[in-house]
Amino acid sequence: MFCFRAKTVPENILKKQQRDAKLLKHLTDTRAAEKKARAESRKVAAANAIKYAKEYADADKALIDAKRAAKKAGNFYVEAQAKIAFVVRTRG
Repeated sequence: MFCFRAKTVPENILKKQQRDAKLLKHLTDTRAAEKKARAESRKVAAANAIKYAKEYADADKALIDAKRAAKKAGNFYVEAQAKIAFVVRTRG
């Protein structure tokens, strides 16, 4: 006759399994949140790139239109130049 005994798992093994399961859940949740944040960031970056490309194209078109209008009127168009300020400090 066989005697069947129920297998008992040591308490430290159960605690380790619970701890590992908790850490794994936290890790997967964190990774999912970070992935979602990266996807949202990419969407925002793509939208900004489209917006800036349109802005640059509009600026180029405005420059060309101004040159054409000046030429049509018999004038010259001079592009805007960067504003530079020299500041000199004299001591004494």
